[in-house]
Amino acid sequence: MFTTLFADRSSLQRIAVRAAFSLTLAASGAAAMAQVPEGNLDQNLWLELGVFRPKIDSTIRANSPSGAFGTTIDGENDLGLKDNSTVGSLLLGARLGDRWRLEFEYFKLNRRTTRSLTDTIDFGDASYPVSASLASEFNSTVYRLSGGYSLFRTPDSELGVVAGIHYTDFNFILEGAGTIGGVGTASAREERTENVALPTLGLYSTYAFAPNWMLAGRVDVFSLNHDDKKGTLVNAQLNLLYRITRNMALGVGYRLNDYRLSTTQPDWEGEVKYKFRGPQMLLNVGF
Repeated sequence: MFTTLFADRSSLQRIAVRAAFSLTLAASGAAAMAQVPEGNLDQNLWLELGVFRPKIDSTIRANSPSGAFGTTIDGENDLGLKDNSTVGSLLLGARLGDRWRLEFEYFKLNRRTTRSLTDTIDFGDASYPVSASLASEFNSTVYRLSGGYSLFRTPDSELGVVAGIHYTDFNFILEGAGTIGGVGTASAREERTENVALPTLGLYSTYAFAPNWMLAGRVDVFSLNHDDKKGTLVNAQLNLLYRITRNMALGVGYRLNDYRLSTTQPDWEGEVKYKFRGPQMLLNVGF
């Protein structure tokens, strides 16, 4: 039903993946290099709240029912959707014994705007002419559930493999004066919703390199090639944390999420590409 891990497609993806792999190599040789206070890597339960400020790039296309190619819409340039936003995230984690772990993560990114078009847009069965006032929404909700196993673990470093499900709910709406099936209307509405559940494989690592200081990295990747869907996913992040108490840490980091999906389903023949990347701040509480 699906293929193996894919070859990365951009220099930014290569940087993220190499950074995560470099971190895991550092962790595997770090056990003798740091003596840190008890409590840096011994939490059995943890909660992490994040504030993510990504730069966003999105494109989407929906062909007409007759099979004619629709316009490849640049969400930021063609529709005026914000190319950056502030996003909150929630992560819950638990250890199951000494080496197994479970994690659940959630975040949502919603954008909407209205602008006058400078070019004609064809989307699905609708066509929106130049100068039309077009309202648009592009919303996504992400859930990630994963289980990991630590291949290497000491009091100050950890390296493991992880498998999970990365579920994304996309919703895209256009509404404005235009035509539907060639018939003019003051409110031509087109909407596409796609629920994408991708199994992922990846690596994670944590290295306490000095008293109370930690580096934590993670990368998940997947490639899908099914009958009516093709897609890829890269999810990577690298964070620096400082433990201010035994149970609380503050951190800063960088995050990348990159989706590419093409579909030939009856209700949507087209594609969506969605990338967001940028800095984040973290509050980690563990017990």
